[in-house]
This record gives sequence, structure tokens and C-alpha cells, in this order.
Amino acid sequence: MTRPPRAAALAALTLALATSGCTADGQLVPEKGAIVLATGSDLSSSGVRQELIHAWERRTGRTVRIVKLPDTADGQRSQLLAAGQSGNGGYDVLNLDVAWTAEFAEAGVIRPWATSLDGDFLDSVAKTVQYDGKVWGVPFNTDAGLLYYRKDILRRYHRGAPSTWSELREAATEVAAAHNREAAREAAREHRKKPPTMYGMVAQLRPYEGLTVNTLESAWGNGGDPDATSFTKGGQIGALQQGIADLKLRLDSIMPHEATTMDETESRRWFADGRALFMRNWPVAYASVAEKLRPGREFEITQLPARADGKRLSVLGGQNLAISAHSTRPEGARSLIEALTGPGSERCLLERGFAATRDSAYRQAATAPHCPLPPGGAERGEHGAPGRPEPRPDPGTLHEALLAAAPRPRSAHYQTFSKVVQLGVSAYLNGRGSTAIADRLAREADDALGGRGEQRTRRPADDG
Repeated sequence: MTRPPRAAALAALTLALATSGCTADGQLVPEKGAIVLATGSDLSSSGVRQELIHAWERRTGRTVRIVKLPDTADGQRSQLLAAGQSGNGGYDVLNLDVAWTAEFAEAGVIRPWATSLDGDFLDSVAKTVQYDGKVWGVPFNTDAGLLYYRKDILRRYHRGAPSTWSELREAATEVAAAHNREAAREAAREHRKKPPTMYGMVAQLRPYEGLTVNTLESAWGNGGDPDATSFTKGGQIGALQQGIADLKLRLDSIMPHEATTMDETESRRWFADGRALFMRNWPVAYASVAEKLRPGREFEITQLPARADGKRLSVLGGQNLAISAHSTRPEGARSLIEALTGPGSERCLLERGFAATRDSAYRQAATAPHCPLPPGGAERGEHGAPGRPEPRPDPGTLHEALLAAAPRPRSAHYQTFSKVVQLGVSAYLNGRGSTAIADRLAREADDALGGRGEQRTRRPADDG
């Protein structure tokens, strides 16, 4: 008998859901024996991370089911926490933002790694998987804040990369103004439309995690201690106050006001379109910028400018792999994580444009671990075509930046802390409140990190 159209459609839907590993209500149905990896990044497309997963599958005879989480960080975190706390996620391996370790450990969503990490992992990166005296995962790929600059324009005005923040502000003011005058004169001579204004700098000042990162880097750049556990003790309040004041000064003097609505993508777009002389961004922006500007000639990268004592500090980013507390395949999960984070795999990641977590990956090719992937694929980046290598940051500069980078505050209540910072600093940057905000913000930050400040995220912190 021929099935009625509705029945046939229902059967087709059921088959499609089963094949994709989901039921009609969105619940995950893992393949028998498959290792289920939940990630916010698209690891199912072509690219080095997918190739490393395939290599493990071929070697072990196991399969990996990749579950793509929501695009936003908040959506990923919420879904993983809800699934982990209910015990119904069906996940084995979680790909977590480095700032989530403490919260997920405290919530019982991930299990301890049970062994210490080997000494090859960068010290700063290894800290991101440590909490309450235990190790909760393994660093997968990492990140450090970098300064992008228009090398060609600075050279035209006999300038190089700034070494301090004051040098950056001076160059951004003078060079951008001179460039705009010259561009306007040239357009008038040739009867062309006046080109867009070039600003001195862009950064991520929209009230989201990027603003927290920029605030921490500015506070650290003014003498703040990345390892401090309180913002109200010692010189921490002063560093925070000066850091916030410096952000405001940059915004008012060398940045477009649109910076208060910018994230990584929008700031990268402004820089690549020739509308900013400098940009603070992550290494991942390099390949996208190189689609419009020639690396090494029109733009280059360096570490963030140094503070008074010569230290160049940035916030550490990246992702860690952890085993779900409810995994029914913990041995397979551990095997997969070890394979994806081993010395050879980390070398592959570096060769394909990621910031590797192991010190050995940054050695000269002759002494570095061997990337186990076929040489033909080594020219392809995460989404690039074979034979077309993606431009990537200089490994030496990246290594130096990572050695100087530091983790964000490690607290189970980090998300509340970040919201407090975002609301308070955003209000100040947009003209509400004075620098006295630092005293109140420091107290609210301490309350948030200690789990006493959830109510603070409902309103901006201001000075009155």
C-alpha cells in the first residue's frame, strides 16, 4: 500500500531527525558508541580541527558526533549548563570558552581531568583549566590581544609601531589627521568624492564580553595585577580608575563614537576598509584583514603597547576541551581530547592559523613536533581551499603575546562579574557618571566574583 502523504512526510522527518542525532523536541540521540562533542565552533566543515578528528577516527575505529551549539557565547553557555545540570545532554566532550572553567566545575557539569598537564603547555594557558586546586580539562586553542596597525601609512609619516600607549595616542592623533588632510586634497584635485575619515583607533567597546576584555587590558596597562583576587585592595582601584579613564580618553580623542557599538567583526571591518590606523583585535582577524590589505606591506601586527614598567599585557582567550560529568564514554572522550591537544596536533593548529597552546609548537620547524596530517592539506586553513594557504600572524609575535597574556578572573561567578563591568563601563563611556565610578565598580566587581552580586547586573553601576 502507498502511504498517505502526511504519513510519508512524518516518516521522512523521523528518519532525518534520527540521522542527524536529534528527536523532534530537540533532544540529542547519540549514535551507539559515538563520542559526542558539543561545540560553539563549526567543526563539521572542512578545516584542520575536522581533519584531526577524522585522523583520530581512522586510528581508533571510533566515530565522533559533532553537535553545533548556538552562535552566541551566551547561548552556548546556557545550553551546555542546562544540559549538564539536567543530565540529559548526552554529551561526552565539551568545547568551552576559557572563562567558563570555574563555573562549569562548580556546577558539576564537567569532571576533573584526574591528571596534571605536562609542562609543554604555556603557563598562562594552563591556568585557564585550573580551579579549586584541580585540573578540569585540556587547552585546545588559545588567543591573545594584538595591535593591528597600518604599516604603510605610518611609514609614510616616518613612524613605526608604537611601544607605549602614549606613543599610540600621539601617532593616532597626528598621523590620522595628516592622512585625512592629504586624502581630501588629493580627492579635490582629481574631482573625486572625499574618502571616509580615517580614525586613530578602533576596539570592541559594545557592552558584551569584548568590553570586559578591553577594560581589563586597560586596567592592567595602568599597573593592575592580573593575578589579584580583589579589585578593592592595594593599587587595584587606582589601576581600574585610570584604565577606565584611558578608555574614555581614547574614545573621545582617537576613536569614532561608533566604537561603543563595535564587536570584533565590526572593528575589523573598519580597519580593513581603511577607516582606522590602529585596531585591538584577536589573531583570528588576521586572515580576514588580509583579504583587503596586504600583510607585511599595508598592515602588520605587534603586541599591545607596554605600560610604565615595560610589560605588555593582554587578556587570554581561547577554548578548552573537557569531559562531561555525565559522559557514558569517558575513556573515549579522554582519548579524543588527548589526540586533539597533543604536540603534533597543536603544531597543525599553528600551521593552519590558530594560536597553539603548547610551547613546542612555536619552535623552528626542524625541532618542532611533526604535524601528522598529510602535507597537501597543510596549506589549507580552517576554511581555505587546498593549495591556497591563509595568511596568518607571525608565530614569533604571537608566541610573545601569549607568554605575556593572562587569564580573566577565575570565578564560578565570572559571568556576573563581566555583566557588572559591561554595564558600568558602558554607562561611563556614553557620558553617564564620572571616574568616581571606579570605587563603586570595584566593590560591585568583588561582590560579583564572590557570588554576592547577581542583582548588580540589572542596572548600570554609576557614581551616584
